[in-house]
Amino acid sequence: MSRSVPPAARSLPAWLWLVAFGLAAINLRAPIVVIGPVLEPIMGTLAIGAGTASLFTTGMILCFGLLSPLAPGFADRVGLDRAIACAITLIAVGGVMRGVESLTVMLLGTLCAGMGIAFGNVFMPSLVKRDRGDRLGRTMGLYTVMMGVGATISAGSAIPLMNASGSWSTPIWLWAAFGIGSAIVWWRMALSLGPEQPTASRRPPMSRLFRSPVAWTLTLFMGAQSLSFYTLQTWVPAVAIQAGVPEATAGIMLSLINLTSIPGSYIVARLASRLTHHSLLVLGLCSLVALALFGLLLAPAASPLLWAVLLGAGQGGCFAFALTMIVLRTRQPQHAAMLSGMSQSIGYLMGASGPLLFGALHGLSGDWQLSLIFLIVLLAGQSVAGVLIGRPRMVKLGDD
Repeated sequence: MSRSVPPAARSLPAWLWLVAFGLAAINLRAPIVVIGPVLEPIMGTLAIGAGTASLFTTGMILCFGLLSPLAPGFADRVGLDRAIACAITLIAVGGVMRGVESLTVMLLGTLCAGMGIAFGNVFMPSLVKRDRGDRLGRTMGLYTVMMGVGATISAGSAIPLMNASGSWSTPIWLWAAFGIGSAIVWWRMALSLGPEQPTASRRPPMSRLFRSPVAWTLTLFMGAQSLSFYTLQTWVPAVAIQAGVPEATAGIMLSLINLTSIPGSYIVARLASRLTHHSLLVLGLCSLVALALFGLLLAPAASPLLWAVLLGAGQGGCFAFALTMIVLRTRQPQHAAMLSGMSQSIGYLMGASGPLLFGALHGLSGDWQLSLIFLIVLLAGQSVAGVLIGRPRMVKLGDD
């Protein structure tokens, strides 16, 4: 985005920029994951069923899909740095509200935090494009790693914190406090850097983006990988347990998927930034996921931990690939924000439908075979989209 002062005057020490960037990345995942482990106690306290309780998680994903398109225009009006500060503030305020023992307040907090995360998801690739274009691979790798670390710590610490304090609100409020601290850092940075010149008049209309084959290809890839990821995050333990895998091992599978995705995403982001043609890279990632899905389909109990490792490496790599392509396939920061908004909006709407479709197919057939075949067919389409987006073509909006 254009600036009202020279770039040198707006520069920050590299370590401070990276710390702020990492704080923002953690806030985009940890507040989502912290609810899951304590969902049963929340249901008991509020006297609600599983359907209503699912709004605390699926409601956030729907926010990502519905609210992401609003983010680029907001950043144009207030400036990217202040927009990120606003997003983290929304996440923190939403976290405070989600720890209150009231269904209405918690749902409002979910909407507030969901809006903040939706906006943050869109802003971060644009920020990298603006400030770290010469260090793209390392920065996008750091982004995906910090999100994974935040999610892993959030999931692993929720139950111990609840047990130690005697309240399910404790882990939620601790992450809200982390958000407040992060927001303070970002507001100090944004105010010290000074205002950015509004750019709404220079940003091309979204209708041009909708006419771009490259943008649609990336959007479909993002949607397919999101659907597969959220589906397997929800159902992998159930699939494994029905196949005879011990419950403890089924739980370890989910942890392995998330842990393996961290190094996988970092390596892919670094590698993608150095390549010109990316089709073979994305085919390799999709092949890892395919091996895992066929393993779950044909021999789920044979090597469950291997299937988990393959899923984590493949899905984590696909996610990092999609985010990196948002930056590589655009020429300007505001174009990256537009593409990020489009791909993540449609992608997360597709992702929110995945667990429901997967479970519905299980209900029709009585086993998980049809559900897994559905994911394999989806992966074939994702692979085609990945090969196409892997070709070195830029999103053209008519003004670059």
